[in-house]
Amino acid sequence: MAAFVEFVEFVVFVVDNKEYSFESSNTILDVKKHIIKDKSLSCKYIDIEFCLERPMRILGKFNVEPGKVPRTFDRYKLEQFAFKDSITLSISEINDYDPDKPKIPLFSGGRGRGRGLSLPPVNSLDRAVSSFNHTDTQIDMKTEPTFNLSSNDDFPSLGS
Repeated sequence: MAAFVEFVEFVVFVVDNKEYSFESSNTILDVKKHIIKDKSLSCKYIDIEFCLERPMRILGKFNVEPGKVPRTFDRYKLEQFAFKDSITLSISEINDYDPDKPKIPLFSGGRGRGRGLSLPPVNSLDRAVSSFNHTDTQIDMKTEPTFNLSSNDDFPSLGS
């Protein structure tokens, strides 16, 4: 009978010559919050930058490329990235961003696409404010002439 052994992989980050080891189940935001707490920073958020000479790539995982890590990656676990060796990080303190602030939904109310934030239904009181004449029932419509595609009068020949 074979026993199932769970392999826990660790990712090592180096910040100011200090090594931080994280389980691969942690997210990028967990890493940022741990570094803020460990370094006793006064800010609520930091941006991290990977200091690498060349990108790290593994098929099926996010590439780890030199440069600033986008904030949209905060929710992803470390196991989803192509970390091979220890990574040197550079940090920037950010004071005007709070990752725990709830996001405002783009659409709400469940009233269909493009309705925005739960607008009250249109009723007859809204018509008093409208400049559109709701009592007019006749519509004047200008009709375009119709053309016969096989007519030489409507479409004369371009050649001689």
